[in-house]
Amino acid sequence: MTQLLDNPVEALTRYVEQPSVSADSSFADGVQGAREFACERLIELGFSIDLVETPINPIILATRGDPAWPKLVIYGHYDVQPPDPLDLWTSDPFKAVERNGRLYGRGAADNKGPQIVHMTALHRVLKKNPDLPLHITYLIEGEEEIGSPSFRGFLEEKKDRLAGDLLLVSDTGSPGPEQLAVTTGLRGLTALEVKVFGPKQDLHSGVHGGALMNPLQAIMMICAGLHDKDGKVSVEGFYDDVRLPNNWEKEELKKLDFGEEDYAKFLGISEFFTPPGYSALEAIRFCPTLEFNGVGGGYQGEGSKTVIPSEAFAKITCRLVPDQNSIDIARKVRLAIERLSPPCVRVDVEVKGGGDPYVVIPPGKPGGNSSNSALMKKAFPLAEGCILATFGSKPLYLREGGSIPIIRDLKEVANLDALMIGLFTNEDNLHAPDESFHLGILENSINAFEHFFENLAEV
Repeated sequence: MTQLLDNPVEALTRYVEQPSVSADSSFADGVQGAREFACERLIELGFSIDLVETPINPIILATRGDPAWPKLVIYGHYDVQPPDPLDLWTSDPFKAVERNGRLYGRGAADNKGPQIVHMTALHRVLKKNPDLPLHITYLIEGEEEIGSPSFRGFLEEKKDRLAGDLLLVSDTGSPGPEQLAVTTGLRGLTALEVKVFGPKQDLHSGVHGGALMNPLQAIMMICAGLHDKDGKVSVEGFYDDVRLPNNWEKEELKKLDFGEEDYAKFLGISEFFTPPGYSALEAIRFCPTLEFNGVGGGYQGEGSKTVIPSEAFAKITCRLVPDQNSIDIARKVRLAIERLSPPCVRVDVEVKGGGDPYVVIPPGKPGGNSSNSALMKKAFPLAEGCILATFGSKPLYLREGGSIPIIRDLKEVANLDALMIGLFTNEDNLHAPDESFHLGILENSINAFEHFFENLAEV
């Protein structure tokens, strides 16, 4: 058996030091290094490895065990976000540093730390029982941070090899080091880019101002028309298919030891702006949104430059809730933008992609699916017991505001429902400078998953 996983902190340090930024081709060697690191660990655990080529980065498809055994699929990703801005990091983002009970480095929490948790737990179990009666398929991709453009095609091609009873994911969050959460839902996503074109080139605002519509003014008019004064999305039909949350979900949220004041302080704001009837903590889980992620055009440098720009743009994403459909919402938003567009400019709307929301009802909760597999029915209460034993409290069952479109893809193509156990926290600074992973969560989670894998095999 591998010795590196005997020291999970060292293993994570080595993994983080592979700069696997998928968004920047200059990091190709780091992407390859991270992929090779993950493959080496899986081979040492007894997995057979198949590197499935894609147009961008290969997907690791690894298996071990008798196909007749209960089937578990584990998902992760070996790519990470760019480290920019570098000057805001306390230490080199790709030289992992341990400080104050945390390991700092890009990818430490998203998603390399959780992968080391799963691998180390399996390492400990397989040392005791090399014939663990679980058929395990590992699925680790290298394009998650750029939207997983190759993943759906991979699923369609390899769906027969992904047949399973349960999907295990640890790419979601939890309230804190002592309180984990089992994620029961993820919002969907629709992304669009709007471009407004005016004159054939930038113009002098004194010579030509007043004769034509400024593209920046047009983009502001369009954006302003997509919400009402209360912040609700004013796109026709946007809320038609929204499924309201179950009562038990609202009650579960009340157990969260993190109130509205705590949340406001964390965000650094003095007042929330939420849909009528929803608290901030409810809104980020149960409500759809339309957000402006970037708006621009014209002169952006220091000082003044008196121009009418030739074009302007807005980048928009919508977060969706059950039972909204990403294609339907993209169509409705596009139509709304076209209706809001002044006739004296040309407006192009490009749909950049998206994915549908995902929700899973834990077995035993109201509204659950009675046809769940035996492994699924056992996994949720087993995970709860393992987390209680190691963290001292039961997990909360919470929806999350973020999106992982491939989870819905795995449900649609391979009929896999997910047990999503969050291992990162807000303090881990995902996608931001000084990303880190809490080493207490690392060790406690390894212990919890060790017992989880041992007992799951007894189905």
